[in-house]
Parts: sequence; structure tokens; C-alpha cells
Amino acid sequence: MSYRARDGSDHLIAGSLAMGHCASHTSPEDSACRQPLRSTADSTVITMDGYLANRCDLCRQLRRSGVGLRNDSPAEVSLAAYRLWGDGFAPYLEGEFALILFDAPRQRLLCVGDHAGLRQLYYWYDGKTFIAATDIVAVLSALRERPSPDLSYLAQHVANGWYDHEGTAWKGIKRLQPASLLRLQGGVISVETYWQPPAEVGVRYESDREYFEHYRSVFTESVLAASRSSAPLACDVSGGLDSSAIFCLADHLCAEGRLGAPDLLGFTLGAPESSDADERRYVEAVERQTGRMIERAAMFEPKLDWYIAQGHADKRLPSLPNTVMLRATARAAAARGCRVNLTGQGGDQWLDGLPHNFREDLRARDWSALKRGAAADLSARGKRRFIAKALRQSLAASIPHSVRRILLDRRDRRTAERHGEDTRMLSSALAAAIAAKRHTYFTRTSTSDPDRRHIHRKLRYPFALLAYDMMELQAAQEGIEYRHPMLSRKFIEFSARTPEFIRLRGEQNKFIHRRAMAGLLPDEIVEREDKAGFDQTFHPHLPDIEQYCVDALGNPQFARLVDGATMIDDFDRMRMGRIDEIPIWTLWGYFACAAFLDLE
Repeated sequence: MSYRARDGSDHLIAGSLAMGHCASHTSPEDSACRQPLRSTADSTVITMDGYLANRCDLCRQLRRSGVGLRNDSPAEVSLAAYRLWGDGFAPYLEGEFALILFDAPRQRLLCVGDHAGLRQLYYWYDGKTFIAATDIVAVLSALRERPSPDLSYLAQHVANGWYDHEGTAWKGIKRLQPASLLRLQGGVISVETYWQPPAEVGVRYESDREYFEHYRSVFTESVLAASRSSAPLACDVSGGLDSSAIFCLADHLCAEGRLGAPDLLGFTLGAPESSDADERRYVEAVERQTGRMIERAAMFEPKLDWYIAQGHADKRLPSLPNTVMLRATARAAAARGCRVNLTGQGGDQWLDGLPHNFREDLRARDWSALKRGAAADLSARGKRRFIAKALRQSLAASIPHSVRRILLDRRDRRTAERHGEDTRMLSSALAAAIAAKRHTYFTRTSTSDPDRRHIHRKLRYPFALLAYDMMELQAAQEGIEYRHPMLSRKFIEFSARTPEFIRLRGEQNKFIHRRAMAGLLPDEIVEREDKAGFDQTFHPHLPDIEQYCVDALGNPQFARLVDGATMIDDFDRMRMGRIDEIPIWTLWGYFACAAFLDLE
């Protein structure tokens, strides 16, 4: 993992414990300590990757409690928090991080990941030896023998059915789940969840203006916390509602002298003109609004051989083309001396609303919210559709939670097919494995209030975790640390505590964001309803993918994973169908799994 050690690396060996740290000093306080970091009070030692959004608040709280701090680096603050609160320290840490802590006096090892799984930690344990690392290739390098591929995990990639947020492509190697604390003591591993999003709507105001002010405050705090950098701060500016808002707000904070970085730079993908990915019109509007030039980086679109080589080097499935293209902006930011890059990831998850606002507001007896939501629905939908929705939602509001849970559990069993899951190409055993993962996922993310289960599924959706992982790894390889203000704990908690009608008003999504950002964002972006498309990053590869996958059927592992005839039929559909009917995710899944199994 030498690409993570831009500021050197160090290690500690003490008896049966070995710890290493790759240093990349992204915030000013990072250089205040060397890791692995040992406590002065005892033999507790920590290594930590990431940043703490609430570092200042934690420092004040620790000092008030009489805990001395040698510096205010994330590792020192986390170590001090453990001294004060013991195993209960994890909920006090907010940010994007993964850490490993060894308490020698108690012979206890702890691994902690952030609330949303934004910094990954992979681990392996055979009952005698525990190995963990930020990158899976490091875990593999420490094993005496390489484990076998896990076909039940790979099956998700070809079936487009994502339910496993703990497994990996290698048997026995696991990924630490979001908001989890892993404890290894007495030879036994236990994993517990230390944080959950709010269980109920707890923020209700009489006026929209109060919601907008609260949102702007939370959003500003999230951007401020993520912006702390010792080098110029980079922002991805796609031209969409989310990344553009982050950049415009960061520009506003910079003008006020409040930005936690010496300068602000914007970067955008230079997509082909008039393509679905071309957003230059909106990017130019942001340039006019802020008076800042946004650097255009040509999309990184390598040949198929590059994906194969990169997957083999990383010992994992090749990343998706619409993720790989972002190497261009990360590379451009690194070339300008940036170390931290803010992204708009999370806006779609936490700002989009669901159309059950009638039911939610009726149950809460929030007549003000009901009136505002109804007026917008009537205007947007027309009288007939409005009455139909009102009747459905009113009826649903009268059904007891216990009955609705049963009805929704039945619906869950049909949800997978509607969202693109397709197990035709799998053996009956692998299809059954997908079904078992689906059952476990739906069971774990169910809640006592059926209207709140979507909150937990947003937080632990396995495909989103995979996307965060791919983006974080490739950014690190380019010398950049991604941070995500719209996935901060404060931001998620605010979204989870507010009613749906403030996000979905009539038929306009992200309502609160649009209105709260009016004046900072250009009008054409505030009112924007479309989104850029990046499917074209896959299309040039499809002919080569077909040949590669057909040849891969000679690999016994790949032949066990997929039915060759079904796969060939899918490629035939690609040639005969319209471009928007091509099952891109399945075809890329075939290739990614074939390339991964070629490692063997």
C-alpha cells in the first residue's frame, strides 16, 4: 500500500502484535504524531486512517474531563477517547475513518469503522492469527496461502442482486460493516453496531423557512468539517445539484475567511460535447456564479487491458468504467497540489424523498405539513391523481404497523426482480445463495416502523458500499483523499429526522436542498430536473468484453459461476437490442468476474 504513504510509513512490533501505518497528512494536525501511536499511560497502541469531523468538540470534551492530549491529531484524540470511555468510545467519533486499537493490558484488539462505511477495513481470522488492512491486497499479502474465490459473492455481480455488505470476493476475508466495532478478545471475535440513524421523525417546523435555515446550518457544518486541509481544497463540480452546491458553499465560506483550507479549486470532467455526460452549460453557470475557473479534465477511458491489469494488481474485481473515469479529476487535483477532494456523493440517497408524506403526516397529526404537501401535490398531479394518492395514503395510515410489516415483507420478496436482479445465468445453488443473502439483508434492515426501513437500507446498501470502496481506493492511488459532506453523520441524522414532504414537494425532489441553496446556486441548477448519464463509458468495451468472456468459459471456476449459453444469449441481446436495452450491469459483471477468476 505504498501509494498511501505519501508522508512515509512506520511500524511497531511487540510480541505477537505487528502494526503498520501509511501516512498521508491531509489536515494540518495529521503531522503532529507518528503512527502507530502508543499511549503514554499504558501499552495501548492505535493506527488510524481518516479524519474526525468533530475533532474540536471532542478535544474540548476530553480536556474538560481531565484527559490530557499531546496534540489534536485524529489518532491521539481517538486514543484519548478510548482511555476515557473504554469500549464505548466509538459513538463519540464522527468523520470518515477506520482504526485498529490494541489494548495490551487487557489483551483486547478493537477495529472501528465510520458510520457509513466510507473508509474500508478488511480482515481475516482463522482462530489463531488476525490480519486487517485498509486494502484487501495487503491482507492477501500477509496470508501464507491465497484463499479461494467466493462464488456466492461473485454471483451478485452478474445477477445484479446486491445484499452482502460483509463478504468479499475471497473466502474468509470480510469487510467491516458500517458503524461497527469489532472486538477480538480471548480468541473470540464479536461485532456490534455502535450507531443507528434516528428511529423516528423528530424535526418538525411550522414554516418551510425554518427547515431551510436548519438545513443550511447542517450543510454548512458538514462542508466546513470536511474542508480542513493543509493544501488547496479540491471540489468535484459535475454541474449537478449536489456537487455544485458544495463548491458554491465552499466558495462562500472562503470569501468569509472560514474555509479550513488555504484555497479552493474546482475540477470537472470534460465529457464529449452534446453527449449525455456533457454538463458544461451548468459548470459554466457555476463559474459565473463564483467567479472561479473550474478546470476540465478529459474523462479517463482506458482500454480493456488496463482494467484487467488494475484488477490483478489490486487483487479484486475491476472497477466500473463510470467510476474509473473519475481518476481524471483526482489526478488533476493531485497535480495542482491538492490532497483533499470534496464530492457530492450521498445527495441522491439522503435528499430524495418518498411519496408517503400523507401517511407520515397523518400519523404525526402534523396538519401544517399535510396542508403544504397536499397543496403541492394537487398542483403537480391534478385533481384525479391527487385524490387517488390521498385515498391510498389515508387508508395505509389506518393500518397497524404489525399488519403493514407483513404486507411489506411480502413486497420485499418481489422487489428484487423489479430492481433488475436476474439469476437466470446462475446454477440453482448460487441462485439459492443469492436468495439467502437477500433474506438476511431484508431481515437485518427491517424496523418496527415499516415506513423507516428505507433509512437503514440507504445506509447499508451493499452496492453503495462497493462504490465508496472503489472510489476511495482509486483516489488514494492518485494521491487524493475523498471526503463526502452529504454522507456526514450530521447530514444523515438531519435527513432521517425530517419528514418526507420537505424533500419531495409535489413532484420535485430535493426540495429542501433547492430552496435552501437558492441564491448560492445558479438558478438553472436550482431548477434542474435531469441528470447526466455515463453509460457510454461502458459501450466501447462491449465487443471486447464478449470475446473475453467467451474465452473465459474455459476456466472451470468461471464455468461454475455462469451458464455459458445464457451468457452468450445476453451478448446476442446486446447486438440486437437498442442501446438503452442493453443489460450493462450484467455484461460488465460477466467480465469483471472472468477477469478476477483469471487471477487463479
